[in-house]
Amino acid sequence: MSQLHRRTFIKNSALAAAVAGLSAQTYAQSAGANGDLRVAVVGFRSRGLEHIKELKKIKGVRIVALCDVDSKVVAKGLKDNPGAKGYTDMRKMLEDKDIDAVSIASPNHQHSIQGIWSLQAGKHLYVEKPLSHNIFEGQQLVAASNHFSKLVVQAGTQSRSGVGIRAAIKDVHAGKYGKVKLARAICYKRRKSIGPAQKNTIPSEIDYDLWHGPADIQESVRGNESDKVQHASNQGPVHYDWHWFWNYGGGDLCNQAIHEIDIARWFLNTHEVSAETVAVGGRFGYVDCAETPNTFISIHNYADAPLITEVYGLTSDGQINGPMNKFGKFSELNKGQKSAKSPEIGIIVECENATIVVPDYNSAQVYDKDGKFVKTYGKTVDAVDLTGGASGHHANWVAGIRKGSNEGIHAPVRECHLSTALVHSANISFRLGAKKSAGEIKEAIKASSGLAEAFGRMAEHLGRNGVNLDESKATLGVPLTQDTKTELFTGANADAANRDLVAKRAGRKGFEIPTTF
Repeated sequence: MSQLHRRTFIKNSALAAAVAGLSAQTYAQSAGANGDLRVAVVGFRSRGLEHIKELKKIKGVRIVALCDVDSKVVAKGLKDNPGAKGYTDMRKMLEDKDIDAVSIASPNHQHSIQGIWSLQAGKHLYVEKPLSHNIFEGQQLVAASNHFSKLVVQAGTQSRSGVGIRAAIKDVHAGKYGKVKLARAICYKRRKSIGPAQKNTIPSEIDYDLWHGPADIQESVRGNESDKVQHASNQGPVHYDWHWFWNYGGGDLCNQAIHEIDIARWFLNTHEVSAETVAVGGRFGYVDCAETPNTFISIHNYADAPLITEVYGLTSDGQINGPMNKFGKFSELNKGQKSAKSPEIGIIVECENATIVVPDYNSAQVYDKDGKFVKTYGKTVDAVDLTGGASGHHANWVAGIRKGSNEGIHAPVRECHLSTALVHSANISFRLGAKKSAGEIKEAIKASSGLAEAFGRMAEHLGRNGVNLDESKATLGVPLTQDTKTELFTGANADAANRDLVAKRAGRKGFEIPTTF
């Protein structure tokens, strides 16, 4: 399996180096440069509505097509966007030569295949994070973007268009604050139980086959709706809770923390996956039908500095409707000093001479070694208001299309792939791991001071929610090593990691992930 995957990767890498010539590409490029840019939005029940909103702000951009597997969503979208054409099957939509570009906000398991289809059809592409459902898929989308190199591709890690963050990273890369010692990606985001498994009748307006795409078709389940307080917003995997099932999503690591991981890696100025990864976590505080962990820490060891991720989904006070936990280590920075809130969702970068705190998608604050506020980069945005993201990300994409070049694109597809691959490798470590006592985990990770510190914070967080890690054991992931060039796993756990969790799903019949272009 590993050798087959290696041959496929090498084949596609060579193919991606070829120069592509495609009449549809030339058509799309000229339309974007000389006239209105005609854009289709795919998946717009939630995040895609923000795509439509941002695109409408840009002069010379027209929404000409809307696609969603839910016919009711399409009908509403057409009412709100007169003149657009409606589709439920994206493949039919891509046959329309009056479409120059596609903006994708469908569920995670569709991102890679729909992105590749768009490029094959000669459309410029904006595709949401995470880039893929597994590393293999992401590699194919990167290869396709290289092959169809005249098409402009922007990934949906919109914080890369945050002016303040860009300025802070420029100074960090220039060495203004000394060498980076550690980068932390923080995601303290309240997530409630989705309840026990229960058969769910699929609404007639949803094409369940199209919704699954390359994913294995599974029976739909939903939480116990009799508890209106906890589950009033739960509508089954089709409409959001798919995030918490491995067949479709990857937990909040894939859902939210991918943004913070991407920025943290950007601060580290590294452009490859990490050589070493290990994760610790579990699903604590309630019992429900979800599969992904709600409490999770991981470390990616790079040569110059580690990247540590912390994802907490419970409350800070043990109350079901309580506030989210604060990042206590840095909360003292706010006492009597001019500073923004310590992040519940954000990034903390420890440099030799300063600490950089990123509390939102737009700004960054600097503190000296004594914790004294130094300066702010960019306009501070309330850390809880992250739905809109950094303004100008779609505009940056459109500008690239009009220029006819990927040069200057803020979120290149390969950069999003690398950050997504970090998410996948951490989840792989967890899924191959085993439950251990708190003492066993402490012993196993003691050599890593950063991870050991994060585990202590994790145990404290769970303790406030009544979880004793010697009774409700956490999963200690297996240590993974990775070839930073091929992105294949190596070492003791390579066979299981590569076989079972990297390339096991090439797509079911009719939705195979393209590997030649």
